[in-house]
Parts: sequence; C-alpha cells; structure tokens
Amino acid sequence: MTRNQIIFAFVLVLIVVGLASCAGFDLGDVVKVRTPNRVQQTAGLPSSTSLNEAVVEYQAWFEDVQRTGAQWKSNIDRANEVRGMLSQITLSALDEVGPTLAGIPLLGPMLPAATGLLGLFLGVGSLRKEKEDSFNKGLEEGRKTTTSAGA
Repeated sequence: MTRNQIIFAFVLVLIVVGLASCAGFDLGDVVKVRTPNRVQQTAGLPSSTSLNEAVVEYQAWFEDVQRTGAQWKSNIDRANEVRGMLSQITLSALDEVGPTLAGIPLLGPMLPAATGLLGLFLGVGSLRKEKEDSFNKGLEEGRKTTTSAGA
C-alpha cells in the first residue's frame, strides 16, 4: 500500500465512525467487559457484556450490595444492643442474689457455673435447626445444579 492509500483508508474509517456516532451508534455497545463469576451467579449475567450494559448492571449490583450490607450491619447492631441489655439484666440479678447466696456454703460459687452451663444448653436446639436447614438448602442447590448440568 502506498502512503496515499493508507491516508485515504484512515480518513475513510474516521468518516465512517463519525457518521455512525452521529446516527446514534455507540462504541460502548461494541466494547465487551468480562463479568466476574460471583456476579454472574448472583445477578444471572452472561460472562461478558457490553460496556454500556456493564455500567448499568454494576450500579444496580453495587447499590444492592450496599443496601444488603447496611441492613445486615443494622441487624448485628440491634442484636448487640439486645445482648448488652440481657447481660446487664443478668449481671444486676446476680449482684442482687449473689450476696444472699454467699452465706450458703457451695451455693455461692456454684451460681456462676450453673448460669454458664445453662447458657450452653439454651442455644443448642436453634443451632441444630439452623445447621440442618443450611444442609438441606445445600442439598437442594446441588440437585438443581446436577439437574441443570444433566439437561
């Protein structure tokens, strides 16, 4: 190719791109962006999307993550407040009962040990149920994955 042909081809490409952009053609629809695997799974997006679509999906995903994170943090803070309140009630009750029981041999030192053992056994049923539900959900997801992979 001669120098004049290269310049002509370059000018022609610029004119075509300029006319295409004036006609509403957006290069963001041509440029592809890879979508992370985790986002593909949670948002149901393909492995690569156009730049324009990726920007919109990113904003929606980011806002969802922020909203979910804020809600979870709020729930944790609320649970910490309840725990602190229950701890204060328990400690004040022990402060009231402690001096009374201190005069009875063996009962005074056994009170903290008994409350600790009681605390161990209070959450066992709900923890077992939570683990069982999590296991069952994992089995269900595994079945879904296996049936969709086999189909």
